[in-house]
Amino acid sequence: MNKSTFVILTTLFAITLFSCSQSENEATSSAIDPFQELQFEVVDSIMVDVLENLAVLDYLPSKDQYLMKKLRKGEVFVVNGKGEILLKKDIAGEGPNQIQMVGEGRFYGEEGYIFKEFSATMDFNLFDLNFQKTKKFQGTMQEMMAIFISNNRQTFSVYENGGDHFLFGEEFNSFSKATIDYDEIGAEFYNKANMGFIYDLGKDSIQFVNTYPNDWAPKKNQTWVGTSYPFLAFDPTSKTVASLPTSGNQLGIYELKGNQLVYEKSVELTHPDRDGFEAKEGTNPIVYPGFNDIKIFGEYQLVQFYTAMPEDIFNGFRAKGENYWQDPAYGEASKTYRKRKYIVVKNGVQIGIVNELPIIGDIYFGLPDGTLIVKAADGEVERDYNLFYKIRLVEE
Repeated sequence: MNKSTFVILTTLFAITLFSCSQSENEATSSAIDPFQELQFEVVDSIMVDVLENLAVLDYLPSKDQYLMKKLRKGEVFVVNGKGEILLKKDIAGEGPNQIQMVGEGRFYGEEGYIFKEFSATMDFNLFDLNFQKTKKFQGTMQEMMAIFISNNRQTFSVYENGGDHFLFGEEFNSFSKATIDYDEIGAEFYNKANMGFIYDLGKDSIQFVNTYPNDWAPKKNQTWVGTSYPFLAFDPTSKTVASLPTSGNQLGIYELKGNQLVYEKSVELTHPDRDGFEAKEGTNPIVYPGFNDIKIFGEYQLVQFYTAMPEDIFNGFRAKGENYWQDPAYGEASKTYRKRKYIVVKNGVQIGIVNELPIIGDIYFGLPDGTLIVKAADGEVERDYNLFYKIRLVEE
């Protein structure tokens, strides 16, 4: 066998091997039923003995510790995996080691904590392990355009690269309408508005990045459906980023490489309760099953949405006056029609749907070990306590 023959055979073998591997992957993807109903199971729970409602801000796996805060006050807690309070501190106020109002917070590795204040500037504040404030970083907001308040979503994460600390997150107020006016430019907004940020804390520099997925249909087809702000989820372990515009049917998957956000692919999202709905500008979210949250847990992504109230029923309530939402009958209709549903994605493919969790409550965040942290809803017995569950997907 001469050299050229050997090279040709080697090349043919490599092509054949690649083709077989690709075919197997495609066959596996096509064999998955995206509508198969999946289940979660409870694997652990903790109860924190505090009478007022707590929100979980973050989890530190290396120490098995949770960072929590009172919902309506500035008191923050460090809690171990058994629910025991290790440390608590009120950091809201005018003191040198306080901030105006505690919005969000994260562990800063094992070195301390970083909190985003709820203020006109939305600055970030770094604290050491004893809650002594060591530095203040300028916020990422440029002009107040929109604000979302959620107890179970954090809009930023901490990660390390080359020994340096960075923040990655979403910023819906990263632009000025004077420079990017969506009323004038329409769908071009999706190319120009950079609503993700990478914050190099060592250099005190902010880089804004575009987080509308390239294959998200309204961006790809240049169809204006409103701002449809993209929610982000980030896994600091794998550096995976998931971007979920509130309208449409695509989830974007990225990888954070250093300080570069690299787009990888989009995932088509389908659900029987979203069939037949079309994203349009100005559609009331009550009558459109838009996405409202995304979590990463291990190798999975979990997409959440609420089912739609029939338009004729909703319009009937609106016709009664602007305070229709105070009508008890409207509350009952919301309970009937507005149900939380979930879509599960793995390895860039939708693998199923979840119609209900094993316990009623709010999902706070996902962990690299493939579990989700859920806070139990208030009940007749547990209303004065803070009960949190770890749940895991049961995949056969």
